[in-house]
Amino acid sequence: MLSSGLPPVLLVLSVLELSWSLSDEEKKIILDEHNKYRSQVSPPAKAMMKMTWDADLEVDAQEHAEKCSWTQNGGPGRLNLFATASTLDVELAIEEWNGERKFYNLTTSTCVPGQTCDNYTQVVWAETTRIGCGSSFCKKIHGIGTENAHLLVCSYYPPSNIKDKKPYMEGPSCKMCPRGRVCVNNLCEELETNSDQTSVDPSKGGAPSTCLGLSLFLLPSAILLGLLL
Repeated sequence: MLSSGLPPVLLVLSVLELSWSLSDEEKKIILDEHNKYRSQVSPPAKAMMKMTWDADLEVDAQEHAEKCSWTQNGGPGRLNLFATASTLDVELAIEEWNGERKFYNLTTSTCVPGQTCDNYTQVVWAETTRIGCGSSFCKKIHGIGTENAHLLVCSYYPPSNIKDKKPYMEGPSCKMCPRGRVCVNNLCEELETNSDQTSVDPSKGGAPSTCLGLSLFLLPSAILLGLLL
């Protein structure tokens, strides 16, 4: 017997909202888009690291997303935040963060007054090597008051925006890659990693949120099946 008082379809949708998390495909898109924009910085960078997915940062980002808070959480990495009332498009989110570059002056390391550049400088922060992201549907996003929106949170390490420091050193691509890294597509890539570095291993890059999402997805499906029978 259903005790919630909600119609069956609304009950299923309500439970599904709780399982809103990134798919492996979305994680791959996020990682690919970051590395694409990092490889295309202009002027070029002497030592732009290629980023990889990090499971611990993903857990941190997912927890923050589920709090529906438009703030930095004081965790190990810096956060980039994106909210939309429509269906979450992770490619668009990264594009918008990177789009802040039009307000940023690398020479003076300054942002146009009244504009935001922090998300862009994090996307192209040369020393950042790891990223993990999470998402959630929020009835209300605390800090900006937006209601009924999808929130995307990405956590980065090492974090960006260190005072009096530029996001990267301008110069010939990969001229100063650290020892143990080779230049691939203008990015300094670790020698020991495999050739497909834009893939996300579900067993490493998202087991906590993926398992939770699967469990919560199966639950409403079973409820709906029982109602139909």
